[in-house]
Amino acid sequence: MKKILVFFPLLVIGLSACLEVNDVVNPGDKPVIEAYLAPGHTVSMKVFTEIPYTTEDSAYSEPISGLKIKITGSDGNSFYLTETETGVYESTQKLGVAGTTYAMSFEHNGRTIAAETILPGKPEGYSMDVTEIYRVARDFSSFTPGQGPPQGGFQQEQFSSINLTWNNPENLYHFIAAQLLDENATQIVTRPSSDSNFPQRPPRRFNNQPIQTESATVNGQSFEYFGRYAIILYKLNADYAALYENQNTTSQNISTPVSTITNGLGIFTGINADTLLLTVKRQQ
Repeated sequence: MKKILVFFPLLVIGLSACLEVNDVVNPGDKPVIEAYLAPGHTVSMKVFTEIPYTTEDSAYSEPISGLKIKITGSDGNSFYLTETETGVYESTQKLGVAGTTYAMSFEHNGRTIAAETILPGKPEGYSMDVTEIYRVARDFSSFTPGQGPPQGGFQQEQFSSINLTWNNPENLYHFIAAQLLDENATQIVTRPSSDSNFPQRPPRRFNNQPIQTESATVNGQSFEYFGRYAIILYKLNADYAALYENQNTTSQNISTPVSTITNGLGIFTGINADTLLLTVKRQQ
């Protein structure tokens, strides 16, 4: 069964200061924006402070409150975002169709912060070669080396892979994410509660890096829970891929983070998605 489902990816942005000639913007003065715009959805935008590389390691980013952010569409519609919580701004209006261009602007520290993006079309021809896979449940919660096998034994698990394909004649960027849908899903591997080397609750979502191909393969052993997953294919604008590749900016690798935002940093970009469903079942 095929469904359309959009989850906005969470992106951790490596923040650093800019050393710019003929620019009086001080380190830490540029706001950082995070917004992903999808056709038919409302806008949600986060705005927070930059962490310049000149500060101590204990410095952290803070949300920026009290902004008046305007969104203007090429379809003639414009509206302002409402601050729903500190540093988070949202719209009540939904965005238009794919192909619409949206501009964002607001004033901060005496400068106009602005950006523009286009809503990409939906991924085409998205398909998956399986709709279910099987994994072996293993319980290591009370396992002690040398005292016999854990619950479930050392049963061999057959390797499985999920092959995804789509049409991409223009060599555009795409991004695969797997999102667990069941709230009370059971973990496939139960780890010892005393073992600090392993998180007790594995992540409910994982993804790959942006690619420009027409296919991708997901390893079945990447799934940490039994249950239903949304396997989401995002179509991306090039600015998202550029920022993704630049995430590793650190104090040891000082460079200006890639951004298309005037007088700001971060991401303001359009995305679109299609979703297929996969069920991870218990192997008997």
